[in-house]
Amino acid sequence: MGTAAIFANETGGVRGAVIGSGVAGIVMIILVGLSIPFFQNTVSDWILVFGGNDFSLWGIISGVFANLLS
Repeated sequence: MGTAAIFANETGGVRGAVIGSGVAGIVMIILVGLSIPFFQNTVSDWILVFGGNDFSLWGIISGVFANLLS
């Protein structure tokens, strides 16, 4: 969320930083929530504590491909 705030502050000022951080936080929560079924028997507790957009996004993508192939 910090990176979103830095870029948003440069283009939209304080208002952009607040909105950018809020949107990044909501996206992160949604991605972590959608990735939990794919990591149900592995690291779901770890995701809830240390989850991030990148780890959750790649988990969802690899889980979808694994379900398609099996």
